[in-house]
Amino acid sequence: MLSSFEQALIERFETLPSTCPYYTTRRRAVADFKQQGLPGLKDEAYKYTPIARLLAMHLDVAKAATLPPPAAVLRVHDYPIDAHHVVLLNGRLSRAHTRLAGSEHLVQVMTFQEARQDPTFLAHFAQYAQHEAAPFAALNTALFEEGLYIRIAAHAVLDKPLIVHHYTAESTPQAITYPRLLLVAGQHSQAKVITAWQTTGFTNAVAEVVVETAAQLDYYTLQTQLGQKACQVLTTQAHQAPQSVFSAYTFTWSGALVRNNLSCLLDATHSETNMYGLYCLRGQQHVDNFTTVDHSRPHTYSNELYKGIVMDASTGVFNGRIYVRPDAQKTNAFQTNNNLVLSDEAKLYTKPQLEIWADDVKCSHGATSGQLDAAQLFYLRARGLQEATARALLRRAFASEVIDKVAIGPLREYLHDQCLAIV
Repeated sequence: MLSSFEQALIERFETLPSTCPYYTTRRRAVADFKQQGLPGLKDEAYKYTPIARLLAMHLDVAKAATLPPPAAVLRVHDYPIDAHHVVLLNGRLSRAHTRLAGSEHLVQVMTFQEARQDPTFLAHFAQYAQHEAAPFAALNTALFEEGLYIRIAAHAVLDKPLIVHHYTAESTPQAITYPRLLLVAGQHSQAKVITAWQTTGFTNAVAEVVVETAAQLDYYTLQTQLGQKACQVLTTQAHQAPQSVFSAYTFTWSGALVRNNLSCLLDATHSETNMYGLYCLRGQQHVDNFTTVDHSRPHTYSNELYKGIVMDASTGVFNGRIYVRPDAQKTNAFQTNNNLVLSDEAKLYTKPQLEIWADDVKCSHGATSGQLDAAQLFYLRARGLQEATARALLRRAFASEVIDKVAIGPLREYLHDQCLAIV
């Protein structure tokens, strides 16, 4: 039986007119949501994240987001990175704040409505974030308002990163937004795309990422400036063509509740996936990273490295799954999750998993958790450093293995400085 909170979400869909865009797809998605409901503690994928109960307690689905004042919008460009900028205000594209600096011939930015006749858009829309078994993806599919389509041209090489700013500012912290992104990297293209989140309230976002033949895409998620009470469920589904390289980077140290669902399907030979993540948690923050790498074809490669630092009464969760299908011979797949637990009240749950149905593969997985090295701490204190400074330096050294993977120099330095500043 559906809860009153779940029923309220369904009733919101029922207010939509049958003439709204993609109504048939929306109706199928809400039917799937009715069957599934929000995940509870009996759902293995959400065992350590009581997300349905928390959302029902703290959110009012009846209140819609409002546009932020223009003075506040200017802060979305504060990242110290020379980049192209695309700005979404409460899930809607703001042309007034979008800057492509003469690269319009290399990258197209459109709303779903503007792209409705684009054959590439039609081929990929709602094809990868499957809502049949993912309730939050189903909700997003049913209730998203506009949608953003980004198409990187074939053979294009972007001269600088493209930052997609997600910004919300509401009169109430309980508003809900449903951003949706379809990103297609054309054949033989090379690009770095950053999704930067400065949101409050509850954000239920879906990103579908298509990496075409021989394309190279670095995809960054920055959850470093979320509101103090912000809740976010971010579902990212990547699909790769032959000889493509997709590298995902996820950095999280703000927000009250964050759930990242990151999945990648290696659906062609000689494709490569890299996943890097860092979460630094304080107070009563709760961050859950749920990753899936699906090797469905032979001669594919994946490497996954996630690190976590949990302090105070925060909770960190990592659940990583690697599937190697029967036809995926000659697969190399590696997964590592390392964590620092820096208080008695902090909680950490880690569950790396391998499911292998092929016999000619190289695969490994592992997880560690521990505290700062007492000998290293003593060494730094003996040389005159205050304890807080010494601990911060050791945390930065622990985090640097992930941050140093970042190929954008100014972003790498920004992340190092941010990590050092966390107390």
